[in-house]
Amino acid sequence: MLEVVGLSRIHITLVDLSGDYGRLDGGVGIALSRPRIRVRVGNCEKPPEWVPFPIPGYCVMEDYEEHVGLGHTTQFRLALAKLSAEYNFVRTSAVELAKLVKRGGTSGVGVHAFDKGGFVVDGGHSKKVKPESLPSDYSTAPPPPLIARFDFPWKVYIVNPRGGRRVFGQEELEAFRRFKQNDAGEVAMVVFMKLVPSVAERDLEEALEAIRLLQNMGFKRLEWSLQTEEVREVARMAERKGFVLGLSSFGPTLYTLVGSNKEGEELISTFGGEVVEPNNVGARVIWRGD
Repeated sequence: MLEVVGLSRIHITLVDLSGDYGRLDGGVGIALSRPRIRVRVGNCEKPPEWVPFPIPGYCVMEDYEEHVGLGHTTQFRLALAKLSAEYNFVRTSAVELAKLVKRGGTSGVGVHAFDKGGFVVDGGHSKKVKPESLPSDYSTAPPPPLIARFDFPWKVYIVNPRGGRRVFGQEELEAFRRFKQNDAGEVAMVVFMKLVPSVAERDLEEALEAIRLLQNMGFKRLEWSLQTEEVREVARMAERKGFVLGLSSFGPTLYTLVGSNKEGEELISTFGGEVVEPNNVGARVIWRGD
């Protein structure tokens, strides 16, 4: 039996949607061990037409919700693409598979997380290949290059609050089209001079401070504006208790980094959710003889 064990991801921020320096997007995020997608070859479902190599069918063994800020579309498509490639003994990269299933046209976090796991930063798209700011569902650009990757050292708390909005499709497209960024330099400074080195040096306090700052900057500020009062109130309540909650992509999933079991237990007892391990290896392929 052939199986692919995938993952989910936190999307921390996009860096630059202004394109003033010749590039757009620039994604930063974390691969998570759970929730995850597990698929195997089987006769449960017929493969969608976008699956790049022939398989007789597939079965979904584990899955998670779409449009909650955890990158489901990219992870599901890559998992099935990887399954089809392995079934046909095609050895190819996650980036090449992403091109075949048309993912990674905005952020490359999901693609590079699937490939290598960990904390990943991509370099965005040249305006030569992507002249305007568009979400992945509407972009034909290839995945952007990976420019930084570290094993992620902390557990991650995630919660999907009740009453949150799921932003996708036309609403997401309109958000990209109307956003005008004037603080890309500041976002880049927080990402590259605070968040990235804090992960490299395993400085949890600085990493959390960077996440706190990013919530009120750049495209993240717009993403927060599209969320509900219920989601914003959870973040405010957490802040009053001394926790920093970030919004993953458009949400409604919120996250923070936890340095102890006690912190995780307090968050879960107050807001629900769960504490998960980072995924520092990427997706896995399993061949079994049964």
